[in-house]
Amino acid sequence: MQKIIFLDIDGVLNVYGSPYCGTRDEFGDCFHKNFEDNLKWIIEQTEAKIVISSTWRMSGLSVMQTMWEMRDLSGKIIDITPVMNTARGEEIAEWLRQNDVDSYCIIDDDSDMLPEQMNNFVRTANNQDHSDCVDVGYGLTRKCAEKVVEILNKNK
Repeated sequence: MQKIIFLDIDGVLNVYGSPYCGTRDEFGDCFHKNFEDNLKWIIEQTEAKIVISSTWRMSGLSVMQTMWEMRDLSGKIIDITPVMNTARGEEIAEWLRQNDVDSYCIIDDDSDMLPEQMNNFVRTANNQDHSDCVDVGYGLTRKCAEKVVEILNKNK
C-alpha cells in the first residue's frame, strides 16, 4: 500500500517569524523543530513516502534527498512533482496520473488545488476557508498533523 505526502516547505516546515528564521545551511533556511517533529509523527503513524511539491523542488530530486539526509529529517523523499508552470494541484494531478497510489495527502499553505483534491488537502495557513487545523499562525501544527494522519489512514 503506497501512501504519499505531497509536501510544500515554505509555510509548512519553514515559517517566517519562527525561532529558526535566519538559521541557514547550504540548502537554505532551516526548518522549525516542532514542525519537523510533527512530520516525523505523521511518518511514524502512516509510513507514507514524500513527494516534494514545493518550489524547493527546483533544486532537483537528488539535492532534496541530500538535504533531507544531512538535516536528519524523517521520511523518505521518493520524487518531486513535475514543473508545469500551472496551479500546484495540476502538477500533483499529473504526478498521480503517472504513479500508483493508494492514498495521498497534500500539505500546503496555498490553496491552488483542484476541487477533487480538497478532501486530501490540509492547509497550514490560517484563513477563513481552511482554518480547521490551525490554531494561531501557520505551519505544520499538531492539529494539522492529526488531520493528515486521518486522511492517509482512512482506508486502514
